[in-house]
Amino acid sequence: MGSLGLITYMRTDSTHLSQQAVRDVRNYVKHHFGDNYVPEKPRVYASKKTAQQAHEAIRPTDVDLAPSDIKPFLTDQQFKLYELIWRRFVACQMKPAKWDVTNPGITAETSVGRCLYKTTGRVLVFDGFSKVWNITSTEQQLPALQLGQQLAVVNINPRQRFTKPPSRYNEASLVRALEKEGIGRPSTYAAIITTIQDRRYVEQREKKFYATDLGEIVTDKLNEYFPKIMDVAFTRFMEQQLDKIEEQHLDWLGVLNDFYGPFKQNLDTAQKQMMHAKAEVIASEYTCPKCNEPLVYRFGKNGRFLSCSAYPECKFACPCDKDGKMVEEKKSDQSCPACGKAMVYKSGRFGPFLGCVDYPNCKTTLKLDKQGNVVPPRPPAEPTEITCHKCKQGHFVIRQGKRGPFLGCSRYPRCKTIVSMKRLEHLKKLQAQGRWPGRTLEESEELLGKNEKKPAAAKK
Repeated sequence: MGSLGLITYMRTDSTHLSQQAVRDVRNYVKHHFGDNYVPEKPRVYASKKTAQQAHEAIRPTDVDLAPSDIKPFLTDQQFKLYELIWRRFVACQMKPAKWDVTNPGITAETSVGRCLYKTTGRVLVFDGFSKVWNITSTEQQLPALQLGQQLAVVNINPRQRFTKPPSRYNEASLVRALEKEGIGRPSTYAAIITTIQDRRYVEQREKKFYATDLGEIVTDKLNEYFPKIMDVAFTRFMEQQLDKIEEQHLDWLGVLNDFYGPFKQNLDTAQKQMMHAKAEVIASEYTCPKCNEPLVYRFGKNGRFLSCSAYPECKFACPCDKDGKMVEEKKSDQSCPACGKAMVYKSGRFGPFLGCVDYPNCKTTLKLDKQGNVVPPRPPAEPTEITCHKCKQGHFVIRQGKRGPFLGCSRYPRCKTIVSMKRLEHLKKLQAQGRWPGRTLEESEELLGKNEKKPAAAKK
């Protein structure tokens, strides 16, 4: 069939489906599952007031392209996404599932009198849309019961439950919260989640978001100097104003003036009064082991840490955990290759590593792999006599990368030219013939073979 789009426009929150798409999916359900799975009338779903109605709902362009049929042509991620969209689309035009729900009450005579135990269960009678869209339930399936039936006790587990705090956000629950508060659009949700992680405001642990020290400090600063902008109600109001501008019911200059006036005042105040996070110190309960002065919390590029309050006279510093507790440095069996002193385990932005105990006098570090073993240093670059064709000042050297050796310019990082190792012998011959490098960059690339035309792939 060649190349074709499998789904409709994906950046929309509309639930509208075209009549042709509804007819196609109803026919598909009828032929593959039977008439008893097709509702009498097409199911229509209302969109939110803020939904963008310029596009249809996200659906397959052709319902007959079942996920199993096109799986060989898709990557694992593409297949999972297409299957999710396809199943949701088919299920939305099928009859609902039917259950028999039971709520039995069980009485028993005890030492404190008659007690009543209640439970709930259900049994699936007709699977309906769940034939395509799997659903889960925590309710147990109960056997058939009769009034007055005698029951025997198998086990009794008394448990006391307390109110639990709200669970942390994951990606799905955060998107739902943004939708509920009217913040952002479907086209911006992914960018929001990516940005807060790229800027290290939050980190994911077990697929849940946790605020970092940087995120907490940034939030506190913004709440202090920009309280209006940080208010969720203000963000929702601005979204509504932008919608009114789009509908040509509001003057955009007036909205901009109303916003920028107070914002400019807050910005001027922040520039004069806001202190940089690295300049702030917070007292701690610890004492410096070197000079007995109090230790304070400071903020660095890798987050919060403990530092001596007598800095710069005393340069003692050590890491702390998320709760602010001091993390004692653990010595390793490795000796410093530079000064011979002990090496201690440390953790940085790129993971754990070994550092000299005499830091900052000795700044030697050793990398560690995932198993905690010392990673041997990379061998020095092996020189060649081949001139770099881009800068024409450096020479290619053989370097080691993750995928094996390659040719790189000796003037790196000023010149970042790289060439496949397969071209080494070819370049040696060209240089011996006096043809390398070429007079122009285009001529050099032609000699490299980069501009050679590849034969077109045969179409089936």
